[in-house]
Amino acid sequence: MQRADTDRARTGRAHSHRSAALVLVAATAALTGTASAAFNSSSAAVSQSIATGTLAAPTALQATCVSLSSNVTLTWTATTSTIATGYKVLRSTTNGGPYTTIGTVTGRTTTTYTDTIATLGTQYYVVQATRNNWTSPNSNQSGVQSIALGVCNSV
Repeated sequence: MQRADTDRARTGRAHSHRSAALVLVAATAALTGTASAAFNSSSAAVSQSIATGTLAAPTALQATCVSLSSNVTLTWTATTSTIATGYKVLRSTTNGGPYTTIGTVTGRTTTTYTDTIATLGTQYYVVQATRNNWTSPNSNQSGVQSIALGVCNSV
């Protein structure tokens, strides 16, 4: 009877090891399985075109005092960029900026702007060519120094 008990014990352990191996193989297969998915879109493609261009800065900016007034006339040479649609005029009280936009000019070939200065002191100007939200680099800087009402000097 001892031998029969020993054989049964060995057979039970063998079944136990085979079951554990089968569970281990099944778990490994489940963990290393692959997944796939498909996506469908019902929206139509939209065609867009993007144009590129460069906005060159206006040149030869000159600020001139208007006699017996508080006005300053700005003139410049138009940008060479044919895509430009206008200009931003910027002013600062500090040589070299920072500048603040004081006005806009519509049209690439319109190259004058008149500013009214209400304080004594020096005003510095630059102009930028524009198209929509694009801007060119600054033009050269030009300025005037107001020393009395209607009296100023070019800087």
